[in-house]
Amino acid sequence: MIENNTPNTRNIIFDLGGVLLNINPLLSLIELAKLSETDSETLKTSLAVEGIFEKFDTGSISAAQFRSMLCQILNRKVSDAEIDRIWNVLLLDFPKPRVEMLQQIRRNYRIILLSNTNIIHYQKYTSDFFDNYGIPFTSLFDRLFLSYEIGMHKPDAGIYTYVLGNAEIKPEETAFFDDSLANIRAAKQSGIKSFHIHQGLDVTDFFENGILKPTYTDKQG
Repeated sequence: MIENNTPNTRNIIFDLGGVLLNINPLLSLIELAKLSETDSETLKTSLAVEGIFEKFDTGSISAAQFRSMLCQILNRKVSDAEIDRIWNVLLLDFPKPRVEMLQQIRRNYRIILLSNTNIIHYQKYTSDFFDNYGIPFTSLFDRLFLSYEIGMHKPDAGIYTYVLGNAEIKPEETAFFDDSLANIRAAKQSGIKSFHIHQGLDVTDFFENGILKPTYTDKQG
C-alpha cells in the first residue's frame, strides 16, 4: 500500500451509469418511440407521468410488471425479449482504465457502489462485464447499494443516510462521485465530500496510483 496523501478520506462511493459505465438513455427512448409510432418527447412525457422508470428502479414493480406497463404505454404488444433488448440498448461500455482504477484504489480505500438501477439492467451489465473481463462485477466493490433492492433512489436524502449507516462509515471520511448535480447536492447535505463527473472529465482523472489526488480534495463539484 502506498502512502495515502488524503488520510481523511477512507471510503469512496461511486455512481455507476455515467461515471463507471458509459450509458446513453436516449438510445432506448428512440427505439421505444419508434415502437409507439410517436416522437421521443411525447413518449418521454407519457413515461414521466406514469413514473414507470422510478417505480422499476425502486423495486416497487417487478420486471414482469414493468414490461406489462411499458406495453400499455406504447399501446403495443411486445415480447419480453424485445423489451429487454431495447431497455438494455442504453447500456454501453465499461472502459478498462476504470476497471484498473477500481482495482488499484481498493487497496487503499473502502469502495462502495450506489446506483439507481433495476434488475433487467443489473443482469445485463454484470453479465457483459464478466464476458469482457473474466471476473465478477461485484469483485470491484466492498459493498453494493442498488436502488431496486433497497427501495429508494438518489437524490432522496434518506438513501445517503441509509448507506452511511449500513456501511458503518462516516460522511466526513467519504468521497462520492456522481454525474448528476441533484445527487451531488443531496450527498453534500449529508456531509459527504462530493465530486461531479461532467463532460470532459473522467472519473479516472481524480486518481493516481490508486490514490485520490490531493489537488481534488478541496475542489468538490
